[in-house]
Amino acid sequence: MQQDRSGNISSGGSDADELGPALPPSTTRGVTQPSRQDLSLRDEMIDEQRFLDGEQRRKDRKGERKIVKERLEELVPRAEAGTKERQLEKKREKAAADKTFRERNSPGAEEMKEGDLFGDDGVDSYKAKLKMDEKKKSEREIRKEEILRTRAVERESRLAEHRTKEDETMKMLKAIAVQRFG
Repeated sequence: MQQDRSGNISSGGSDADELGPALPPSTTRGVTQPSRQDLSLRDEMIDEQRFLDGEQRRKDRKGERKIVKERLEELVPRAEAGTKERQLEKKREKAAADKTFRERNSPGAEEMKEGDLFGDDGVDSYKAKLKMDEKKKSEREIRKEEILRTRAVERESRLAEHRTKEDETMKMLKAIAVQRFG
């Protein structure tokens, strides 16, 4: 053991000695990039920790809900299951929940502005947009009909070709039959 200039006692090593364990030999060569295996291991560990944290939160919430339900049951006991009173309680609870949902989420018609319904430019621009949409729709229908007519004409021309070829074949076969059988 040695005493340095400030009066502290050291283990006798050089001034470069630091507190804590010695670094592993791989770090003395320099920082290396983690391998794919290291990265996948790290990701797996992170995923596992998230899963465990989520499981713990679920258990905590479940326990809290159970406690709240028990306290509520103590304060306001429910009617026995299957009785008329219990059915009426359920009906009242559902009606109350529906009412709060309606009041919270659905604005009245008087609260809606014309700009929200028809766009910022009002009814005239809405009508113009409808007219444009109708025009585009009719143009699409016209193009579709043209394509269908073109396909029908092509099909008819192929059928006509096939019929003429078949007629020529039949004429040839009839001529051969006349030659052979008289």
